[in-house]
Amino acid sequence: MSRHAWFVFVFGWLVGPVVACSHARTPVHRPGGEFLESIRFEGNQQLGRGELVTGLALHRTQRRGRAPDPYLVQVDADRIRGEYLRKGYLDVDVRSRVERAGDAATVIYSVEEGVRATTRVVITGIPDDPQLPVSKVRAELPLRDGAWFDYAVYDAAKQRLRTVVEDAGYAHGKLEATVSADRANHEAIIRLHYTLGPKCTFGPVEITGVQGELADAVRGRLQFAPGDRYSISAITATRNALYGLGRFSTVQVRPTETASPVVAVEVAVTESARHEVKLGGGVGVDPTAYEIRGRAGYTVVGWPFPLDTASIELQPAYAVLRAGNGREPRIRAIARLERQDLFWTYAKGAVEGGWNYLTIEAYTSYGPRARLGFSTPLGTPKLQARIGWAIEHLDFRGISPLIDPALQRKLGLDHPQRIGSYQQSLIVDLRDNPIETRIGAYAELRAIEGTRYAGGAYRYLELVPELRGFVPLGTATLAGRLRTGVFYGDVPATERLFSGGASNHRGFGERQLSPSVTGEIEGSGRTVPYGGTAMLEASLEARIPITTWRKIGIGAVTFLDGGDVTEQRNQLDPLDLHWAVGAGLRLLTVVGPVRFDVAYRLNRTGPTEPAPGSHFAFHLTVGEAF
Repeated sequence: MSRHAWFVFVFGWLVGPVVACSHARTPVHRPGGEFLESIRFEGNQQLGRGELVTGLALHRTQRRGRAPDPYLVQVDADRIRGEYLRKGYLDVDVRSRVERAGDAATVIYSVEEGVRATTRVVITGIPDDPQLPVSKVRAELPLRDGAWFDYAVYDAAKQRLRTVVEDAGYAHGKLEATVSADRANHEAIIRLHYTLGPKCTFGPVEITGVQGELADAVRGRLQFAPGDRYSISAITATRNALYGLGRFSTVQVRPTETASPVVAVEVAVTESARHEVKLGGGVGVDPTAYEIRGRAGYTVVGWPFPLDTASIELQPAYAVLRAGNGREPRIRAIARLERQDLFWTYAKGAVEGGWNYLTIEAYTSYGPRARLGFSTPLGTPKLQARIGWAIEHLDFRGISPLIDPALQRKLGLDHPQRIGSYQQSLIVDLRDNPIETRIGAYAELRAIEGTRYAGGAYRYLELVPELRGFVPLGTATLAGRLRTGVFYGDVPATERLFSGGASNHRGFGERQLSPSVTGEIEGSGRTVPYGGTAMLEASLEARIPITTWRKIGIGAVTFLDGGDVTEQRNQLDPLDLHWAVGAGLRLLTVVGPVRFDVAYRLNRTGPTEPAPGSHFAFHLTVGEAF
């Protein structure tokens, strides 16, 4: 299939649902039978047609090509009036009429909006408690006195208005919330009356559903202790921590329903299935290759000990290079044993062994590997530390004929390589949601030391710092990333740095932003990247939601990617990066965003640059770029 045909196929597959959902079906009606042609509004200055017509019964009648029912005409008039009342238009008046022209009927709603009411909040029943000032309660309702009333904002705040008093220790507190209209002064008066009862503390905790080490893990994740001030937030945090353990299908944290100031708590958990089989696969498309990926795995939880998880996984992949210069089989087999709460709560240890077979443009590497890892939060889940040790032994075959003997010796491809290293990472994660981030920041500093003391034959230091930021702009999200990498000392061939691809620099195909050699193989011009020792990447993108189709979110992205990978550190110039602009579509599915991105390179496309002469790149994959 040609490049153009693939582009049309992929673009049509992604865009088709958007086009399909944007064309409503033409109403069908019987000749001679009345049908609803349109719904019109008069006098609506503050609320647009889109806000008023959504949810009307007549809207469905119109789409089905049926005649307007007088009963539904009146019901929808009440719905429109209710929409105005929820926005604070207390004196709104809505009248309806039907105009006919032959078989076509038009329903017209005349709206007299009146004056919009402002907000006044009255709070009663709060005691003189320095831990619960009235101002703290008032802050949970984001409607200022004198601001326009909005029932949706008031209704959404009710749960927070209850939680704020429970967090202050009033476990038995009740809230009576009402809204009354003062039409003379055009005010909507929100009255919040609390009946709080005694201030409470946590009492004894009973854990049911597990025992032994697993019960100890549950107890270690309690976010409260007997004698602590009662707090609903502590109960919610406990529930989240227990689900985060990944061992339970249901978690219930239930305070006892009594009038006592000492609140006992029952924690009831149900263990999830111990055995799990995973089978999956996917495809990837970029300017350099078509790739088919597979995945098969088996996991047993609670073996050999209750807090252990043993797993085996096979990850085969097969890539066909689009330039016709070969195929890239990739096989990764891994056996892993993980231990929760190693040494202390939330700490995790892992032992891993496996075998890799990886083909890239320059060579094929294969051999065994082993790894030990340990991770733990540092006082808070938002700050994580990871340390590890890894060793692997690799042989090389299928070396590209463009990699001459001198370059082979430089890269270390002329002999097997043994890499032993110590690895450390420090991570600060302040994102509101790691999957669909709207606001926050993420920072990571990773350091890898190759040394003979780790069992390797190379001495080097690799530093890879990364920073991401996310800012909401209305319904859109502005996301940015800055990442760099640098080597000091020896540079093993398989550890060299590459950029380019769906998750790096989208102006290039996978690994194509890299030092490379260019020449002819079997009469055809080829460029073979082999990696560098210094790298810099910068990305900025706007993620824009568009609509929803059959519960699948559809969005768009515009982005600017910059970056470079060089042979030497002193060759990396932050003021002379490769830049590309682009746009993409997103289908927000249950397995993550399915995305299609197209990028256009803005500079450095000459014959001595990576991917010479290439201006466009496209990528089809799953998951956000960062």
